[in-house]
Amino acid sequence: MATVADDLRIGYLRSLEKPLSMVDNWERTMAAATGRWVAFIGDDDYIDPDVADLIAAVEARIPDVDAIAWNRLTFHWPGARAQGMQTAIPTGCQIVEVARDDLMRKTFGWEGAGRVPTFMFSAYHAAVRRDLAEENRTRFGNRYFEHPIVDQDSAFKIIATARRFVFSERPFSVLGTCPKSNSAAIGRAEDSARRHAEFMVDLGRNLDDDPQMADFPFPSAYGVTASVAVSQHWFRKTYGLRHDGWEENYARSCALDCQSAATRDDFEIIRARYEAGFRVWHGGRYLPFFNPIFSEPVEASGPAFTGVTPLLVHLGEDFAGAATPRELYDAAAGMMTPPGEIPVSL
Repeated sequence: MATVADDLRIGYLRSLEKPLSMVDNWERTMAAATGRWVAFIGDDDYIDPDVADLIAAVEARIPDVDAIAWNRLTFHWPGARAQGMQTAIPTGCQIVEVARDDLMRKTFGWEGAGRVPTFMFSAYHAAVRRDLAEENRTRFGNRYFEHPIVDQDSAFKIIATARRFVFSERPFSVLGTCPKSNSAAIGRAEDSARRHAEFMVDLGRNLDDDPQMADFPFPSAYGVTASVAVSQHWFRKTYGLRHDGWEENYARSCALDCQSAATRDDFEIIRARYEAGFRVWHGGRYLPFFNPIFSEPVEASGPAFTGVTPLLVHLGEDFAGAATPRELYDAAAGMMTPPGEIPVSL
């Protein structure tokens, strides 16, 4: 930070004597941030500064918009994956308003979910109006972030309270995964358990032992799907949010989480964990909807360009020699509409 710490546009928070948990780091950062809009990224990510122009253009069209999200590219830093990875580049540039009722069904009802439900509207790799963040701080525990899984905590509160939502088909950021990221352990049972334990040590407690979890037999260590469900269950229980009919969809998502396993052994471990939970949850009522099938992982190989599906170009994450999220974004930008030419006709 030495070269930029004196830039008046940057608020640099120096480390404290004692390391902070992720939730306390986010809380400290949000309190220090200024401006009408706030967006969070991690140190292994990238965000295009031109997204500020998009936000201003959307705000000019819809003055009461509270949340703006966009597609994201992916980038795995060296050592984060054992094999080459690909990213999908959306070539469209539509700006659309998302109906709140639809978003509630997809987020809290897990309607049409993959391994996780839709929750792209948050403060993470998306933008939230500062006014709403302050209102939610008052509504929810007098903190910006309460639950230790901070991006999901942010998303559930924003989706439950925001008035209007706008989504950009064109990407404006890159989700980076470095070897130390929790996401780097996805699909590897032993690595995930170790990262989970480290996370709880940083937190100072095991969130799976929170009182709200007493009737939910899917600890966050089970996998990505369980982790989302844990934070969502905490939110439902803490603030009385009710949304019926999500359980079958959740079971199907858990099956997809199993299918992301790196090896057959990992698959069997993850499957057994989830199955044990479904056997006792609601008397086993949703076990029939949990049907994971293992497929041998296919290693990416060949040229960086791997094909086109409607509105998507599939490329290796090292396309054009990209060695950082910024370099990948710059290389992909040639396939995307320049920010200044995106029609904002809401």
